[in-house]
Amino acid sequence: MKTSPKQLKFIFGLNALFAITGFAIQFVINLFDLVQYVDVGDYPTLLGGHPAGAAGAVGRLTDSFSYFTIWSNLIVFGVMFALYRNPNRDSFVFRVLRLDSLLMITVTGVIYHILIRPYFPPISWNVYSDIFLHTITPLFTVLVWLLIGPRGWLNLQIVFYSLIIPIIWLIYSMLRGVVISKYPYDFLDVITHGYLTVLITILVLLVIGLLVAMFYLLLDKLLSTKK
Repeated sequence: MKTSPKQLKFIFGLNALFAITGFAIQFVINLFDLVQYVDVGDYPTLLGGHPAGAAGAVGRLTDSFSYFTIWSNLIVFGVMFALYRNPNRDSFVFRVLRLDSLLMITVTGVIYHILIRPYFPPISWNVYSDIFLHTITPLFTVLVWLLIGPRGWLNLQIVFYSLIIPIIWLIYSMLRGVVISKYPYDFLDVITHGYLTVLITILVLLVIGLLVAMFYLLLDKLLSTKK
């Protein structure tokens, strides 16, 4: 897809806007406690359970930054805003981050719609943040890469480096869980499932992440040959 510099900036900027919009809506929801959850007591080791109103704002916001969804959307925002500022930006680190934005937002969208939304559908104001965080931003980010690229950036080294940020998130989530005895997702909950089960799940997730990154590498090679 041939685009002018102005068109590139507009598309990259729109992608960044979608990502930060979902984050901003969720931030406001957590800050002002706009959504009151019904505590059924079935998931006592998952994040939440903070005091209502201003008293629980810090806890809600801290919890929010523990979710992979937030990390992936912020990575997308950072990468796309950087491309908006300079569509010709290029470096090894930036290529890794570009793949990270694809890998993480793809996993976010697919896992959410298959494993989370059917059982925990969004309620109240979360409906508005949800559509940006889990649907619009993932779809638009992948579409932008498919149509615009940048093309020819990916190789095996970048694929393996792209797993660093997801691994950092996993380590952070597990260490925080040890301290507060709560986890952002059920599949990381060692209190309920035990360390062996969670470790196996983490290894499976890393393999899935690697396969997704490899898929984008192969697709990049294919699209580059047709350019």
